[in-house]
Amino acid sequence: MTSAGMGGPLANWFHSHVVRPDETLLWAGRPGVLRSMLFNFWYFPIGVFLCALLFMIWWKSEEPGDIRLPEIALIAGSLWLLTGPLRYGWRAWQSAYFLTNERAVLLRKGFFRLHQTEYTADQITDYHIRRRPYDRGDIRLRLSRSAAANPYQDDKMKWLPEKSRTLVSWSGSAPFALYSDGLWGIDTLSGAVAAIDRMKRDAPLPRR
Repeated sequence: MTSAGMGGPLANWFHSHVVRPDETLLWAGRPGVLRSMLFNFWYFPIGVFLCALLFMIWWKSEEPGDIRLPEIALIAGSLWLLTGPLRYGWRAWQSAYFLTNERAVLLRKGFFRLHQTEYTADQITDYHIRRRPYDRGDIRLRLSRSAAANPYQDDKMKWLPEKSRTLVSWSGSAPFALYSDGLWGIDTLSGAVAAIDRMKRDAPLPRR
């Protein structure tokens, strides 16, 4: 999705409150909902197992007693894991990506406020691409240690077998990759890659 075909509240907010007068928008798009639902995919089977286990315990108990705080916490945690795909899908539906000649801006509409994450060209040290059919795919950003919430994500993967690193890296399995570490399930992937390359090549000096 290019900037010309993108609208909605997030695009309006970007144009009215985020982009600077001397800044040029190169590309805009949204994360893929189905792709985002697979982010941290292992949450779901664990949630299913725990919920099924809790249900069997409740079903087999002859005289259920009062629910205590640890049990409430276990139930809440199980439901949180079970609903992982729905939460990530909703997050994708409420998010948008913008690439300018100076920075990458990730906007997400929350329940009470709008969340903005941005990385300047000098903070993006590298990126990795996973291509899918019809010019769709993922761009995982490699950030400088001053910008990344999990700056040692690549270092943490060194102990993993070679074949496992790709799966862990692209699935979003914390702490190796965060949802804000990349552009997930986007269309017009080639346009986004070209925008990042141009940003890195033509970026002005960092603002003070």
